[in-house]
Amino acid sequence: MKGGPANEFISPEGLRVDGRRAGEVRRIRCRVGALRADGSAYLEQGSTKVLVRVSGPREVARRAKASHDAALLTCEFTALPFAGGQHRPQGRGDRNAAEIALCVRQVFEKIVQVQLYPRAQIDIAISLLQADGDARAAAINATSLALIDAGIAMEEVVCACSAGLAGGACLVDLNGQEGGGCPEAVVALLPRSGALSLVQLEARIPLASLDEVLHTAAQGCRQVHEVLQATAEVHAQALLHSRGNFST
Repeated sequence: MKGGPANEFISPEGLRVDGRRAGEVRRIRCRVGALRADGSAYLEQGSTKVLVRVSGPREVARRAKASHDAALLTCEFTALPFAGGQHRPQGRGDRNAAEIALCVRQVFEKIVQVQLYPRAQIDIAISLLQADGDARAAAINATSLALIDAGIAMEEVVCACSAGLAGGACLVDLNGQEGGGCPEAVVALLPRSGALSLVQLEARIPLASLDEVLHTAAQGCRQVHEVLQATAEVHAQALLHSRGNFST
């Protein structure tokens, strides 16, 4: 499958439908500690809005699932009925929600230092409040911040972004209008090592263009990481101030 004509998504001036350049991510707003929980974060990535709650480490609910040398990591994803702009109740067997929850869990099982929490359980609950394109990248980014808020040890902060083809152009961080008409990839990046911890293709991308799409998504991840890192630093400073341990 090929992307649609570039002029459907990019003006002659090089601007996309929302005013961005091809390599520019959507505006990101985020807040750590948004809920009364062990850890939480609220994140807006463009018009996509996600709220994440982290509970734990705590005793494993079912002892049969406990591991003597690592924590059990669980993830649940729920989309509000009007998250996509029209009423769409989520059933218990919602396949898309289950796939996103599995995706997020698999990303963080590699990043969270689960060996530090034997016989414990860490629960991640993701609520999609509003959707504008694929929600996985925003869910991963918000989960990173919520785990930081909970004080959960991670190898490094993971960040995610999408990219896709529109004719001969490669666009980063697709919104809903673009994502509906472009072959798209979602990747999660470990910025320090440069490794990709997730690559998911939403449609067939021509092999000759795949490297460019993945590179574009990775560059988007680095833009996202700057925002997440700045938010985490501000949050850490606020905690130190509140405990009287901050010195200028």
